[in-house]
Amino acid sequence: MKKFDKGYILSSLLSDLFGSLVIVFIFLKDFFLSDESNPEDIKAAIPFFVIGFAVVYLCFIVYRILYYKTSGYELTENEIKCNRGVLFRKRSVLDYKKVHAINKKQNLFHRIFGIAILTIDSGSTNTSHQAEITIIEKDKVADALLNELNLLKEGGRRNVESTQPKDELLLSDEDSLYSFTSGKKMLYTLINIASTAFFTALFAVLTIIVLGICKLMIRQGFLGTWGQYFLYAFLITVGAMLLFSMFSLIGCLIHSFVGYYKFKITKRGNDIQISYGLLEKHTNTFSYDRIKAVKITQGLVQRMLGFASIRLEVIGYTVKSGDDDKNAGLGVLVPFCKYNEIGEILGKVLPDYVPDKKQTKSVSYFSFISWFALILGIITGVVLLQATVPMLIFNVSSSVMVAVTLAIVGVGVIILVVKVLSAALSYQNNGLAISNGKITAYYGGFTKNVTVFMARNLIAAENVTTPLRHKAGITSLVMHLKTNALSNEVKVHIQNSSLSEELEKLLIL
Repeated sequence: MKKFDKGYILSSLLSDLFGSLVIVFIFLKDFFLSDESNPEDIKAAIPFFVIGFAVVYLCFIVYRILYYKTSGYELTENEIKCNRGVLFRKRSVLDYKKVHAINKKQNLFHRIFGIAILTIDSGSTNTSHQAEITIIEKDKVADALLNELNLLKEGGRRNVESTQPKDELLLSDEDSLYSFTSGKKMLYTLINIASTAFFTALFAVLTIIVLGICKLMIRQGFLGTWGQYFLYAFLITVGAMLLFSMFSLIGCLIHSFVGYYKFKITKRGNDIQISYGLLEKHTNTFSYDRIKAVKITQGLVQRMLGFASIRLEVIGYTVKSGDDDKNAGLGVLVPFCKYNEIGEILGKVLPDYVPDKKQTKSVSYFSFISWFALILGIITGVVLLQATVPMLIFNVSSSVMVAVTLAIVGVGVIILVVKVLSAALSYQNNGLAISNGKITAYYGGFTKNVTVFMARNLIAAENVTTPLRHKAGITSLVMHLKTNALSNEVKVHIQNSSLSEELEKLLIL
């Protein structure tokens, strides 16, 4: 069995160096950051810091060496084997024919030492939280292994003659269908910020109104110190929202320009490969026939401006989480594009998943709001009762009681208005299209979602209704896909109940 590349030890110890410093500093931070600290105390704590760092880093060194000595992989005639672990040893064996997805990733430390990590996943829901096989090799060796494994999972046997390269369709070069350029990244960032700014603006308008009323009541002496506390609380909330918006801008910029650096889609035969990232480079490879669904998402601002993103539901599409990789569920296919370009993009990359036009729509608006309005009314009444009864018992002034009552009712009204808007959008969005073994589901309120999947991946369909809705022939449909347990439901609300029979026929077929 071949050992992992030694670069694993060096790259891991380089990252562990910073981790050790942080761990020791956390334990000894009181010596350095305490208000009572003085230069003599700090000087006396330095030897403890050095000793603590040496002990922690030595533990990391021992672990990395043991992991290297006990880990390795082997490619046999029909399967791949992998050993890894120190205290808990793990041995995995995976038949080439059962390989579902092969992903390659490199973080900054890996790239310094020229290594890469391959994770190979079977797509089993029993092990969907991690990949079965992990390989750590030199970058070029990992690329060769990735290509070889892609061929082996198609043929099932090792065959030197089968290593001839297939025709490759590159979809993200200058003359290609999709290119995530700097201009698109900036627009993508601005739209994400606009989404946050939109709700921040609504909050700001509400804040101005509340502050104005609060100041007026303080001047008139209606609220006393209660009004001052309320004013301070609102000012703190406004400051927190502005700070959140600033960090959102920075985070979106980093995510779009660093996270999606050199974003590229490659289609080779039956395999689709997506690569991206600057500090941590990912190369995710999976078979066309392993895709369970395509999900098109539009936030409220994106809908207003006519943009969308496309994601894939693919078991085995992994992200980093320690030595093993957890399943990410949804993988990005196109981070950002015009909504009217989706049919053209999917027609080139995934022709079977081009969404059909909505054939049905929601048949009742009131059903979207009825239960929510009833529950909100009950909750508002209970809160009012709990707030006013103690104030009556303790003889709180009438002006304070009126202010509290208005505040509770005002919050309830605002929540109801938001729900009414969301229900209106849901009423407009929800619908279904069934044709040629393909299901296209439209759903969502402020965020519009379109999920396209094959009928062969439908494993269950639920009919959720109430007695009154049943009499009116109205139901909500819950469709379960053959995919991981965290994201296997697609819900379409307030549809004609006859659609349930159509879905049952697809299950029988």
